[in-house]
Amino acid sequence: MNKINLVMFNMSSYSEWQRGIQNRNYHILKTLLKNENIEKIVAIDYMPYNFKRFVKNYKENYLNNKLKVIKNGLFTKVYEIDKRLIVYSSVLPFISKNRFYSNLNKYLKVIKFNNYHLWSAYPLSIDYFDKLKQDLKIFDAIDNWSEHPAYNKIKNKIIKNYELISKKADIIFTVSDEMQSLFLNHDKVYWIPNGVDIKHYQQKYAIVNRDIGSIKKPIIGYVGTVQDRFDIDLVEFIAKENNDKSIVIVGPVWNNEIVDKLSKYSNIYFLGRKSYTEVPMYIQQFDIGIIPHKLDKFIKFTNPMKMFEYLACGKPIISSSGSGIEMFKESIHITNDYRQFNHHIQKALKEDNNKLIKERLEVVKEHSWLKRVDRMLEIIKQ
Repeated sequence: MNKINLVMFNMSSYSEWQRGIQNRNYHILKTLLKNENIEKIVAIDYMPYNFKRFVKNYKENYLNNKLKVIKNGLFTKVYEIDKRLIVYSSVLPFISKNRFYSNLNKYLKVIKFNNYHLWSAYPLSIDYFDKLKQDLKIFDAIDNWSEHPAYNKIKNKIIKNYELISKKADIIFTVSDEMQSLFLNHDKVYWIPNGVDIKHYQQKYAIVNRDIGSIKKPIIGYVGTVQDRFDIDLVEFIAKENNDKSIVIVGPVWNNEIVDKLSKYSNIYFLGRKSYTEVPMYIQQFDIGIIPHKLDKFIKFTNPMKMFEYLACGKPIISSSGSGIEMFKESIHITNDYRQFNHHIQKALKEDNNKLIKERLEVVKEHSWLKRVDRMLEIIKQ
């Protein structure tokens, strides 16, 4: 297989990944860079589609970024992370898409990026398919953005973009089996679930952070963003039924009403966002990992990474139903009934043992990001 150059349109800015945000896009980029078949990647930061994001990008990617700058402009900065990764950060898409693509094409020409594949995880604007000169067009469908509450105002545009992606892309990867239904030509659509960096989650920590180390056990834990899909009523029910146990929530809170409602329970702890480096240490302190999500239109198309992460730490999991959960139905307790959910918690706490831990660690081995990316590159080669 000849070495591949990639121009990658991302669902996040590189500066966000530096601050600890992790998502499928981040893991795939990081894993691609470990692969000997990849020559170089030009990573395009999340393109602002409204004024609020324009301001955020300018502040975080320009004013406060300490990376090595190799090209400096009023609206565009280019950073060299290492010899194989360049980050192209621009707010020009909000001002003039034509200028943005013209400048990008000029830059790719300067660095002699003549033959490359285009790889995108960004569905808000798909002009890149027509404006760049790629050999192959790859789209990674990470969740159904048309059902994401943050994009309600442009929902119809995203739906239209998915239709166009179906026609224009040469290869489409989807995070969930259900996502395949968004695309018409199934011959070029491949379901590649999320994965996990197993070594990262099984590393040992000499010191445990005080904020979780001082919390009384057993710990019923959740890692992830606390937003509308978070089933506040279920977590409240668990807190009431388990006042002798601690419920620990690790992650940023997007909906402050959730904190307001749950803060009255003395056994619920909100520890906030933690860096990717720290997250395994927190999960390792859990006795049980929970996934209390509402089954709405957005969840239906997801494949929770926390499921893989809990398993990689050997933890028993209790989850409400959702896309991808059935992958591990032999290893995860799945129910939407609150009382049954709590029953599974009690049972798991009582019956967990070294044999079950080893079984979980064994079942997750085949779901590493390395194996996911190898499969993607195999499809590209074919």
